[in-house]
Amino acid sequence: MKSAIIIDIRRHPPQTWEEALSRFLSLRKSQGSAPRTLTGYKEFIEQFFRRFPMAWSTTCRECLAEFLAQENIAIATHNIRLKSLKPFFDFTVSEGAFTESPAADFKYRRGEEPRIVDHPIADLKKMLDTIGTSTFAALRDTTLFLFCLDSGIRPSEALRLLPADIDTHLQRAVIRASTAKTRHRRTVYFSETTASMLDRLLNVRPEEWGDDVSIFCTSYGEPWNAHGWTVKLRRYAKKAGLKRFSAYDLRHQFALESLRNGMDVFSLQKAMGHSTLSMTERYLALSDDDVQRAHRKASPVSAMYPATRKRIGRV
Repeated sequence: MKSAIIIDIRRHPPQTWEEALSRFLSLRKSQGSAPRTLTGYKEFIEQFFRRFPMAWSTTCRECLAEFLAQENIAIATHNIRLKSLKPFFDFTVSEGAFTESPAADFKYRRGEEPRIVDHPIADLKKMLDTIGTSTFAALRDTTLFLFCLDSGIRPSEALRLLPADIDTHLQRAVIRASTAKTRHRRTVYFSETTASMLDRLLNVRPEEWGDDVSIFCTSYGEPWNAHGWTVKLRRYAKKAGLKRFSAYDLRHQFALESLRNGMDVFSLQKAMGHSTLSMTERYLALSDDDVQRAHRKASPVSAMYPATRKRIGRV
């Protein structure tokens, strides 16, 4: 019996941007991209083609230039858009829709120094006093606030934790690969105070919720998202008389306080789930006071000539 011989296989290029986007998302999903990443791709690619419906043509590069050069566009927004569009157009080249990527020559913008997210401890306590623990929602929010500040976990990762992911006795939580942004399993740690609050929150959950309902869910036992958490924090901040507060501020604050309290950057990198040390360095922005305090400790000249105080005599 003769075996079949493959004579020719031709790739059929996508005929529309919708078809290309569908193929692209399927490929990325098969490669293990997180749901949040896939949503970001879909959002910005659809936004581009809806604004420029004729871009699926030889005019694509000109449309892309206009899209990225939008007046008053923030540097972060420019880079986020490009971060979604670059891999998409690279994919369209591999599929035969374009001979070269329309986004090939566009560069990410470098902006000013990153904003220093540094809330005084007094302000953090004000937030906690404002939130309280009188209702399930308030108890959940206080516990989530402490847990994020204590562990440095990403908001989206915290909101997908299940009861089985947390061990309050050992004071640690496992972030599953399926819910981690980097798709790698890791462990975060928290203090005894946070463990006590977690136990309290878990003890008030109705039995019918079971183990499949996330720890930080709504009052109806439904999933909650990072946007909803940030909205709540903004309301609490306004009520407390503070200017600005977001869910990610707690992650920033964890990083800053950890460095101030002596944690080395390699341990911090692992705690925060960064794949490279450069990501940790880029993420943080120490204040001038922090740098000055570190200099006083490390100055080689100060070590050579330690300060001595002379006794003041008669004046």
